[in-house]
Amino acid sequence: MKYIIIFIIIGLISLISSLVLTKILIKFLKNYGIVDIPCNRRSHVTTTPRGGGLVLVVIMMILFPISEYYMLGDFKNSNILLHVFLPISLISFWDDISHIAVPVRLLVHVICSALAIMWWIHPYSVFHSQIPLYIDFLIALLCLLGWLNIYNFMDGIDGITASETIHLSITILAICFLNYDIILNVDIIIIITTIILGWTAGFICFNWHPAKIFVGDVGSISIGFLLGICLISIAASSITLFVSCVIASLYYIADGGLTILIRLFKGEKIWQPHLQHFFQKALKKGLSHSQVVKRIIICNFFLMLLSVYSLYYPIISITLAILVVSITLIRSII
Repeated sequence: MKYIIIFIIIGLISLISSLVLTKILIKFLKNYGIVDIPCNRRSHVTTTPRGGGLVLVVIMMILFPISEYYMLGDFKNSNILLHVFLPISLISFWDDISHIAVPVRLLVHVICSALAIMWWIHPYSVFHSQIPLYIDFLIALLCLLGWLNIYNFMDGIDGITASETIHLSITILAICFLNYDIILNVDIIIIITTIILGWTAGFICFNWHPAKIFVGDVGSISIGFLLGICLISIAASSITLFVSCVIASLYYIADGGLTILIRLFKGEKIWQPHLQHFFQKALKKGLSHSQVVKRIIICNFFLMLLSVYSLYYPIISITLAILVVSITLIRSII
């Protein structure tokens, strides 16, 4: 908590860097033809540069080591970040430029996610010793893999990923400051989340409808990976915090998870672009990108409050959270 001024400075540096570098990146991506072209399986109608998340990767790889060394006096976690974050980010950007086979991407996701859990969370148990440690590890790995891919799949309309990321970043920071003494790797989580929040606050200026740039796989996968690790670390700190993390991420879990299950039941290839998410169905009803995202922002605002409230009243909070998300999803289809 003594580093509160440093955290604010980190966030401001990330914000300013995001505003400057994203503007430069838009021109670069256009010049090299790294763009998303409209088609019947996408929600946008104009050719738009993709790969905006590359700026986050650059900021993270520069600002995180500097922040860690200043605050903690070493580069231990920066070395871990180099080995698990950079590979997953680079292959995602490569996929933005030129399609990478799904098995190759999945292999990198599995390796990086497994290493991240082992290095940052082991020997702590995400499910608090209720199951054998190796099963706990496997379930945590599946949760992280599922989460980062849901984050990627949900990046379907202007502003949705940026607004979700701002919601989760603020919620994570609130939880960390309220439970500073008991959360695993709390300073590292705060540094990562503050950098992400600063970058997103700048990026959303270019990504709000009509978007001038898309976050791309390099952004959605990278953000999903980093926030996923932060959420799992917090969840492993106590059972109450586990509930709080579930509530915070519940809208994405519900919309993304239910859509994946429905598509699997239909025998569809879940990694291919589609228009079957609940928020995409709301778009088909005639709502604009901004109107749909504003509904999700309202939902997430209540989830943020309930996530904090769950620290004191977990059962009531999770019940109300399910109700809020259910209402939001139902409104999308009726």
